[in-house]
Amino acid sequence: MAPRGHKESASESEAKPVSNSRSSNKARNAVAQAAQQEFLSRHINSNGPHDKPKVKPLDFMAFNEATLDKYSKQYNLDMPDTQTLNENILSSEIGKKTSSYKKSQINKISKIEKANSLKKHFMALPSRENEIITNFLYKVRNQDKDFKLSF
Repeated sequence: MAPRGHKESASESEAKPVSNSRSSNKARNAVAQAAQQEFLSRHINSNGPHDKPKVKPLDFMAFNEATLDKYSKQYNLDMPDTQTLNENILSSEIGKKTSSYKKSQINKISKIEKANSLKKHFMALPSRENEIITNFLYKVRNQDKDFKLSF
């Protein structure tokens, strides 16, 4: 212990530990997190098999036929199935002259027609923004918690 009249030198005051208050911890964590994000963005270029180009949500032409069929079944839309490649070839001028075309005259539509009609249906759906935002916040807040029923 130093005598009463003794003042600390500059080297002794520099050796004191920095205060560990909450605000200083938050500031250090924020700086460390920013540095980590910058490091990761510079050095990580691929997420492996999940590294696919993202599909625009309203670009129905980018979806495959199975996805379009699931959408139409989900909303109980009475839409004919999409044409396969063989059926598309049969609907050409040369294909209409074949006996296979005459045998298979089933009502089917092309992928373009189906995508356009499903897009019209999607755009016509009513949306309640307050409910969507509330449900999103609830899911984010409670995503890792298990539902517990207490009496």
